[in-house]
Amino acid sequence: MKVILSQIHDFDQTFLALPEIFDRQKDISDEIYARTAFGDVSVSDSQILRNMLDGITRNKLSAFEKSAVQLKKKDDQSIADIFVQKIAIPAKNTAVSPSETPFYNMGVADTQKSSESQAFPRHLDNYKLISTPKGVLPVLRCTPIENNIVGLDWVTFSFCVSTFGDKYAYLAPDLVDLSVGDAIETWLDQLLFEIFGFGIAQKRKCGIRFDKYGYDLQDNLGMVLYGNTNNRVRVQINGTGCALARKGWNEQLYKFLKYQAKNPKLNRVDIAFDDFESEFVSVQMCDQWDNEDQFFCGGRNPEINKLGDWKRINGKGLTFTVGNRESSKFLRCYERGKKEGDSISLWTRLELELKSSDRYLPLDVLLSPSTYFKGAYPALDSLCNKLQDFTAPEKCQLVEKQAKINVDKALEIVKTQFGKYIRQFRKFINDDVLLNLISSDKDEVPKRLNFSHVAVMQALRINQPIINTQVDESYPLFEGVSLLNQTAYKDFIHAI
Repeated sequence: MKVILSQIHDFDQTFLALPEIFDRQKDISDEIYARTAFGDVSVSDSQILRNMLDGITRNKLSAFEKSAVQLKKKDDQSIADIFVQKIAIPAKNTAVSPSETPFYNMGVADTQKSSESQAFPRHLDNYKLISTPKGVLPVLRCTPIENNIVGLDWVTFSFCVSTFGDKYAYLAPDLVDLSVGDAIETWLDQLLFEIFGFGIAQKRKCGIRFDKYGYDLQDNLGMVLYGNTNNRVRVQINGTGCALARKGWNEQLYKFLKYQAKNPKLNRVDIAFDDFESEFVSVQMCDQWDNEDQFFCGGRNPEINKLGDWKRINGKGLTFTVGNRESSKFLRCYERGKKEGDSISLWTRLELELKSSDRYLPLDVLLSPSTYFKGAYPALDSLCNKLQDFTAPEKCQLVEKQAKINVDKALEIVKTQFGKYIRQFRKFINDDVLLNLISSDKDEVPKRLNFSHVAVMQALRINQPIINTQVDESYPLFEGVSLLNQTAYKDFIHAI
């Protein structure tokens, strides 16, 4: 105990450069954990020591922040100033005491919940120092999720506005901005702070794509979008936001989507693996894996692209991609260290981007991203096994797109628009004759009635409406076919 107190006192009294602050803080933190693990320091004393260490670290970082505020020209920024913009300012903004409210308070309660203890700083485990021509820069890394070898680098999720209350689902279009916006500024802002450690900063001038309205999250760590025809609220947490969020944010988000949100959905999840020494993965290894068909998952071979100067290395880094950027599964491997300015860095990042455009993303991805990382490609399965992660791989199954108008809906439309005419015609025209008279001369499936003939036959046989199904990548995509499996496939086709 006395030894650690002495180290903390020396750390407080000594003037240190930025890299030295990180190194000294990490050494003392490791010493505290080690002595606590061996019983030399009690758990309560350990917490006191960590609080002291974190307080001193924040004070030293604040010194860099104060010096950065005085600079006027962006081009004259020092290494310390760049650090303040990237890490120190978000750290200070999110690390508030339990008796304080966040600076972005928009209807937030005065007292915070127990999760406040998990607020950033996170013992500075989410950065890596990069040596550049300007000096040593701190670069945020993707911190692995607990009991996983990979981390989450981007998350987009959505839920129905009825989560705020049933009345929000039936608002008139001219009331959506004001009413839903008020719920976001009060209820959702508090929720985001409890989950991630940061909340809403300001309202955007406009939304993005199909969302008319939106909010920016604190320090540009993400966005909240709403005002679409689906009556859904969409939340984007970017890579920086995932790196700076509280520890355990993924578990808290899972609980909210699982038990509290109505009609929740994961729209996009990026799963990342950082190899700082290129020991297990590199762009050259990915190229070799492709030669060995390690990215082949059935069907057609995926699209492969090589970006950067592969023939004449210039120190700016190489990129290797698998798949199409617009598809629901996309893999990229790039030299992250060189991208950040270190021409001799070995830091390689592997990122798997999954989107829900035609793929079902289960909420379990938030808790066990490694299993879905492994299931994406055989190459990633082999990589995880080398890293001693032997969990069973899981695939995010392809989901057949629902018919734009299924049979039941189409019949309802016909009945509403022409039902009265048909009922009167049946009084003096035979049904068979009438059906032929009102049927189209062309045997064409309407564009909006998007289902297969196989689905129709199956629906008639089992006397059930056409429904959505989930199928494996190796199965043909017959929209609306239920209970279709590989063993019964041939018999089913012959039967119709």
